[in-house]
Amino acid sequence: MDWRIAFGLGVTTTWITAGLFYLLGIVGWNNFLTLPTADIGSFLEGAFAPLAFLWLVIGHFMQQKEITANTRAISIQERSARRLEVHSQRDSYFKLHDMVQSQLGSIAGFHYMSVCGPTGTGEITGEEFAEQRNHAAASDPSWFVRKMIRLAVENRDVDGALQDIFFGTDIRARHSANFSRAFRKLQTNAEAVDTDEIIADALLNGSAAGILYRVILHVQADEEIGSLIGDPRTAEDSPQTD
Repeated sequence: MDWRIAFGLGVTTTWITAGLFYLLGIVGWNNFLTLPTADIGSFLEGAFAPLAFLWLVIGHFMQQKEITANTRAISIQERSARRLEVHSQRDSYFKLHDMVQSQLGSIAGFHYMSVCGPTGTGEITGEEFAEQRNHAAASDPSWFVRKMIRLAVENRDVDGALQDIFFGTDIRARHSANFSRAFRKLQTNAEAVDTDEIIADALLNGSAAGILYRVILHVQADEEIGSLIGDPRTAEDSPQTD
């Protein structure tokens, strides 16, 4: 039982007991019955008015308690709903992530073919590209993304090589732009569902697609990319060209 109700019952019992003692011991029951009806009504009104006020106050505080409890329950439900919404959004994101990773791998594959295929350096034939593309589609969507990163690593010291790899032709520039655009959309979705930035940070700094995206950005800005691919050299330490 709530302590307010117990307090009210105690006060009510004490008050009624005291009233009966006054009525029977001092006024007298027979004298009370001979009073005019208006006087009896006034007596009862005065006797029970404090009790009515007491229970009005107790009811007010009890109602406040219930409102507070309901508000707390609603707040808990809202937090639970938000958590469920976040989990649902994250599930949707990871499904989208798998699809976009395949798209990024496909873009990187055609980009790699443009650089190293028959129209490029000739390091890979059409048959070899088809075989590697089947491998990427079956089990490793980041296969060509890593190959593009390796090209960047191998040619980072060659003057103008990175610019040629990523923007040397209209087709390569279009592949770089398409890759960057698709990755940015994936990154935006990651940031939307990632309240603590763990997913977005891992995507940008810990995935092959994120590293290649940063390489493309740095090549666009004509900056040193050593720090992106594990080379501890800074721009000041990089070889100077005449």
